[in-house]
Amino acid sequence: MKLTKNVIILTLSLFLIGNFCFAATLTPNDPLYEDQWYLEHLQMPTVWADETGSNSVVVAVIDSGVDLIHPDLQANIWVNRDEILGDGLDNDNNGYIDDIKGWDFLDADNDPSPSYFKNCLRQQTCIEEAIIHGTFISGIISAVGNNATGITGMSWHTKIMPLRVLDPNGSGSTVDVIDAVHYAINNGADIINMSFVGNDYDKALELAIERAYDKGVLVVVAAGNEIIEGESNNLDLIKMYPACYEGRNNENIVITVGATDHEDKLATYSNYGSRCVDIVAPGSAFMGASINDENIKEFSEYYTGPFSGTSLAAPVVSGLAALIMSYDPQKSNIEITKLILNNTDNIDTLNPDFIGKIGQGLLNPTKVWQSLFFDIGDDRLIKASGSTVYYLATDGQRYVFPNEPTYFSWYNNFDDVTTITDEKLAKITIGGNVNLRPGVKLVRISTDPKVYAVSKGGELRRLEDDNITAQLYGPNWQNYVVEISDAFISNYQIGTVIESVDDFNPLLETISVISIDQDLGLY
Repeated sequence: MKLTKNVIILTLSLFLIGNFCFAATLTPNDPLYEDQWYLEHLQMPTVWADETGSNSVVVAVIDSGVDLIHPDLQANIWVNRDEILGDGLDNDNNGYIDDIKGWDFLDADNDPSPSYFKNCLRQQTCIEEAIIHGTFISGIISAVGNNATGITGMSWHTKIMPLRVLDPNGSGSTVDVIDAVHYAINNGADIINMSFVGNDYDKALELAIERAYDKGVLVVVAAGNEIIEGESNNLDLIKMYPACYEGRNNENIVITVGATDHEDKLATYSNYGSRCVDIVAPGSAFMGASINDENIKEFSEYYTGPFSGTSLAAPVVSGLAALIMSYDPQKSNIEITKLILNNTDNIDTLNPDFIGKIGQGLLNPTKVWQSLFFDIGDDRLIKASGSTVYYLATDGQRYVFPNEPTYFSWYNNFDDVTTITDEKLAKITIGGNVNLRPGVKLVRISTDPKVYAVSKGGELRRLEDDNITAQLYGPNWQNYVVEISDAFISNYQIGTVIESVDDFNPLLETISVISIDQDLGLY
């Protein structure tokens, strides 16, 4: 990418490729919903049962423009009610005349729709992905849901503020991006989504984003899809922006989002890095909103795909943030950032080559919503008026610790247990029992004198003799034995016998299971 005076060529992060149990799920009737695999994958119907989004929340989409009359977006386009259309005056004194539905910073006019010449695709003077990019992004965030039309957005009623800064080839100037960021701040945007990257640092843009952060605006950006020598880019080695901007005191002034595929693996095109990437989210094989232009064959439908890219992962996060703001308007951008980043799924076992380089993990809306609804800590431990402690799992159900040894195999104390009302507890379905953490304890069944080691997923493996047990757990191994009654043995299953010390490693068993969710087989 070339750096010219005051200009950075920005590249779109898009590639074209061939339940809560305490609330009923809400599945929209939009005909293309089934093609949006990531919504079911993220269990969004469980969140929608509680919140579908408010039209008081505004997301500024700084991009290539948005189709203002798209049937799935028209109702959710932001309107500047302080401006009078057509009078040629700057009624709200914000520096922009007749900016009723956003602004085009390239053409300096009040029409932020995608702009391109007829037959430009045939003449190879534009790029399809670039032209539809802003519309596609907006659809992921806030296509009207449950309207029996097209696709479904993450937040069904959130307003989109279209701010055009990218041309039909996906290029733009940081000068325009800076102006768009300031426009978004000054005109009431709650969230800014920027699904593009450039590889030149611009202090003025960083300062603009810092101003947004200081004003309480949440900024979500794409990590980028830079393929270097056949592999995606490590942002620790080659930084890109705005993905790698940090605040004055290393604050998270942007949430930088990498992309995963259907299997929760880091997408082959997604940038990664230990400092710049904060989180990953689905970004592969998306169907989405397009432009219906009969003069250009490629745009003959209102919906298109599949597309992939970190461009698409970023608005998934923006859409969830909009739902959080809708549910709790008092939440600050800092609180929402922590809520999203602290309630992820650890997918290191699926991505052994990227441990520590994909942020906090995979976006998990149900965990976020549980934490928001119950106001619980990161450890997801809850109790009501009784003494029983439960683990609130990813599937929305509560799992009981059947005894203290089981609890203390996972936790050292009760400091992180959140007390909720009996009424809230009653709304959560009981999913079963928590098992002993693998490798920590030994088990003896009340009707069976044999001793078993605990492996992943509640598998009990009988130890061949006391000598092997002593070598694995020490001479005082009997102190680790937990008696389990026949009533609770149904939570476990019998595995293979441990015939030598080479058959089992307690420490490796323990560190290989990072959470109760994983041990329960929920991911």
